[in-house]
Amino acid sequence: MKKSNAEDDLAYVRAIAEEGRNVPLVSGSSFIVWGGIIGTTALIQFFMSLGVLPSVNMIALWSTAFVLGWTVGTVVSNRSNQAPGASSVGNRIVGAVWSACGIFISLYWLSLVAAYFLYRGDLAPVGFLFATMFPVAFGIYGVAFYVTAIAANQSWYKWVSVGSWTISVILILTLMTDMMLLLSALGTYAVVLAPGLIMLKDQPSDIV
Repeated sequence: MKKSNAEDDLAYVRAIAEEGRNVPLVSGSSFIVWGGIIGTTALIQFFMSLGVLPSVNMIALWSTAFVLGWTVGTVVSNRSNQAPGASSVGNRIVGAVWSACGIFISLYWLSLVAAYFLYRGDLAPVGFLFATMFPVAFGIYGVAFYVTAIAANQSWYKWVSVGSWTISVILILTLMTDMMLLLSALGTYAVVLAPGLIMLKDQPSDIV
């Protein structure tokens, strides 16, 4: 280990002890990127459904959002991995579980696109399948935040899990409505973007 890295890790541990907090996470930037992009894209779709914004192809819209998310997210994630404490067990677990969630959600989206081209002659089942995207995503968010709470030893993330699962249930009950899109956008801001801002705030201030 290089001397500078060792000094950074020591400073990280010292900052945790001095500030009396449990395992500050260093992935807040990634949450902000994904929460901002996905939440805003859902909001754009909501306004398009109301006729406030001109309509565009939904596959093109969401494909752009995912490509942008992975591109920008990879850049900020690589920077976060260089931060002091990024190699801690808690941060490695959180990074792994959220990466797995991102991969699954992206694969789920690709499977929906494949279903669109497979069943495009009958739009009813395709529309229903696309509508399940957010309920499934919020269910996965809940699982990931529960793991985050354990890995970071910060119980408040469990409440984010409860919020994510609650939103998932509500979205199922409002499936294929304009309200579902609005709730999806606001829910993404609440359980992805907002926790990301808190993570950034909670990083040890004297070494970040």
